[in-house]
Amino acid sequence: MKYLPDYLKKAYEYDLLKTPNLPDIYSPLINVEDVLKAHYILADYFTDESGGTTAEKMLAGVRSSDLLCSAISRQLVSNGGKLKYTEPIHICATLFFGLTKDHPFHDGNKRTALLVLLKQLTEYGYFPIQSVEQFEELVKSVAKGDIAHKYAHQYKKFKKEDDPVIETIAYILRQITEKKDRSIHADLNMKEFCSLLSEMHNVSFELDNMKIKFKRKAKGIIRNKELSYIVKFYGWTRPVEAGMVRDTFDKLGLTDEFSTFNRLLSGGKSYYSIINQFELPLRRLKDK
Repeated sequence: MKYLPDYLKKAYEYDLLKTPNLPDIYSPLINVEDVLKAHYILADYFTDESGGTTAEKMLAGVRSSDLLCSAISRQLVSNGGKLKYTEPIHICATLFFGLTKDHPFHDGNKRTALLVLLKQLTEYGYFPIQSVEQFEELVKSVAKGDIAHKYAHQYKKFKKEDDPVIETIAYILRQITEKKDRSIHADLNMKEFCSLLSEMHNVSFELDNMKIKFKRKAKGIIRNKELSYIVKFYGWTRPVEAGMVRDTFDKLGLTDEFSTFNRLLSGGKSYYSIINQFELPLRRLKDK
């Protein structure tokens, strides 16, 4: 948050002082500070004129500390000492619902709720795999309170449940995300593996004294960084072992960008490229 403009940084610090973190809420659960960071990052992004786009007028800040804490506390709702929501998808769904419906901020409630949802999903290892429009439609439907109508087919499955709306949201989230999976099912030789990394993921490689050195420029939060990894070379036609593939992906920073190794191997879109596509929906979700 150190890179926020001074006026936003002061507003963020004021809101965090006014509404401090709630006790007993730890990652991957979302606390007040996480939500405030998402809200003020969005405020900075959409009011910034430096990118050549028209800056929005966005009234950033907490409208109601009580409503913000109420939404966040939904993650730990209990009955008779037993947590109501224990599955990650349900926890994401109920927090998302609360932030969208409780309207704790002056402006930017829907887009804040969506960004927090994406963050928490990925914290739990779920990655978006469907079009951004499907996420946008879900946000708008929750805000309007028409889940039962908009998603009537899905809602029917849960209408007799204790909380059919949250069950329906969780069901939809399962359909539009994919769980991170570290298993590898690949039949590649070294030549094919090196070609795949080079062609699909901009990884350079060179053979030096029976070793292959991989290099990749990875996108960092503040600046790009160059990553490298060296493996033993046993011949271009020799098969690569799953452990070596996994270690190479880890060291080159590719693992965190894909929901599964097989999606990475097949040339699927990285997480960061998918997230970049959410700019337009986030713009359209501006509070009216």
